[in-house]
Amino acid sequence: MAFQDNSGDIILDAVLTDAGRRAMARGDGTFKINHFKLGDDEINYENFNLDHTGGSPYYDLEILQTPILEALTNNEVSLNSKLISYTNPNLLYLPQLILNTEVEKSYGKDVGFFQYDPAKETFIVACTVGTARAMGAHAETGVLNGVFPGQSNSRIRLEFGIDTPGKTPGPLKGSNLSELNEDSFYIEYDSRFCQIANVTGETQNGSFVDEDAIQLLLATAGSDLVTEMNKFDDSLKPHQPKIRWLRGNKIEFKIMASDLLQSGDPDSSKSLWQKHGTQDTGTDWDTTAATIGNSSTCYTAGGTNDIDAEAAAGTLWRIDSYIRVSGVYTGASIDVPVRFYKSKEFVDCSN
Repeated sequence: MAFQDNSGDIILDAVLTDAGRRAMARGDGTFKINHFKLGDDEINYENFNLDHTGGSPYYDLEILQTPILEALTNNEVSLNSKLISYTNPNLLYLPQLILNTEVEKSYGKDVGFFQYDPAKETFIVACTVGTARAMGAHAETGVLNGVFPGQSNSRIRLEFGIDTPGKTPGPLKGSNLSELNEDSFYIEYDSRFCQIANVTGETQNGSFVDEDAIQLLLATAGSDLVTEMNKFDDSLKPHQPKIRWLRGNKIEFKIMASDLLQSGDPDSSKSLWQKHGTQDTGTDWDTTAATIGNSSTCYTAGGTNDIDAEAAAGTLWRIDSYIRVSGVYTGASIDVPVRFYKSKEFVDCSN
């Protein structure tokens, strides 16, 4: 990664995306650039200085002289802050995606989606039946069941809207800020580790996989993943969304661990657990165990799964990843941290 000094002549450095390079490589004359994106990842707008002694021509001088990154070909790190255009020049607020993790505001047994471990700042996904049993993933609370997502109500929930305090909550759709509404979202995830499932546990097919194995799934309003929020009381009250003002769509999904994680042997040098994972120790596991529940007993006679003992023995493996969700039109985005767990010693309890 390198910076370009733009304090003198303006420099344009452009690269093709993965899809663009593939199209150009065909060499059949069909390659034509008709889409591009702009971003401002490097810019800190707090450097706009209204107190500059030189007057208004110098207010944005420091911003204009900020070195910019060379164009990146890695889609995982480029254009995190995309530029967009709005017709209203007087906007005071912009929409955003927020992660609803407030466990004390769970909707009870009807939803129970808050499986976020604040100590680890991540969602926990169990990758075998035995691991899921031991972590309580078959209960109404606990971790996300990465083997049978539909067996519990646990899910990840994101909310889209304008999260501004001191306003009367209402719908974003139909308001005077409807221009800021979003009906379509991209969900990006590492296809080596998982698939996205709807709230009933059915896996969803992505539309595109890039050369880094990142799967792109388009979720639209009215689908199994995206529904409109219809509660408009104070966000601090039970059963209310976390968005404090104008509420748009919510995105809810579960996670299915990939076959490579479910069946992969952590002892194998070729497994994803060896390549991307690490082993938890008893110390690593303590706070998480207290948060999501300790040991559990298999329903099969004699099959006891002690999560703490497994961690202490170093047989509990984890892989950290994230799932990125972004608005197609607004560019609002969020990275959802997930941690996949598997113990090689657990006896898989009968289902």
